Parts: sequence; C-alpha cells; structure tokens
Amino acid sequence: MSWVFIKFILVGTFNTIVNYGVYAFLIYSGLWHVTSATISFAFGVFFNYQTHGRFVFGNRSSRSFRRYAVSWVVLYIVNVCALDLLVRSGVDSYLAGALLVPPMVVLAFVVMRIVVFSSQTIGE
Repeated sequence: MSWVFIKFILVGTFNTIVNYGVYAFLIYSGLWHVTSATISFAFGVFFNYQTHGRFVFGNRSSRSFRRYAVSWVVLYIVNVCALDLLVRSGVDSYLAGALLVPPMVVLAFVVMRIVVFSSQTIGE
C-alpha cells in the first residue's frame, strides 16, 4: 500500500467523520436524506479539497479545484443514486450512508489520483 493511499485514508477518515456528521445532523434536523446528502456534499467539496490537496497530494494550487469539483459531482451522483436505492429497499438512512463509505472511498481515491491530482496536475 502506498504512502499516498495511507494519507488519503487518514485524511479521508477525518473528512468522512466531518461530512457524515453534517449528513446525520441534517437528517436528525428533519431533512430528507437526499437534501441532507446534497448539503453535506456541497460543504465537503470545499473542505475536502483543502485537506486532500494539501495533506495528501501536496497540491497548494487552486487551479485543480474545477477538476476536483466536477469529479465530486460525478461521485455525488453515484453516491446519491446508491443511497436512494438502499433507502427505497428498506435500509435505514443512517446505515445506508455508512454502508456506502468504503466503496466510495476506493472510487474517490482512484478518481482523485488519476483525474485531479495526477503527477501532471500537481503543482499547476
């Protein structure tokens, strides 16, 4: 396992705790699971760009933010579709969000490493 992936997991764990906390708080506040996921996603794009870019991939430039945001829109669509499918099939909203974390982490790492913070884009 590469050091970059280990840092991605550590930073991602922190990001996930923060983002899932926002999601769970919004559900607890009475919002629909898709609305909660959308708000949590929007918050996460800005917050996570800073942590992933700086602490994992060593990128201090803001030029890759657009690629990051677009990548997360695609990841968001995948996540929300899977979330809604799980909830509609009877899985609790809290559990559905938690169950999707591991596969989304792997998918996100691949996308961030190849599309957003590849060796060609780091330090642009």
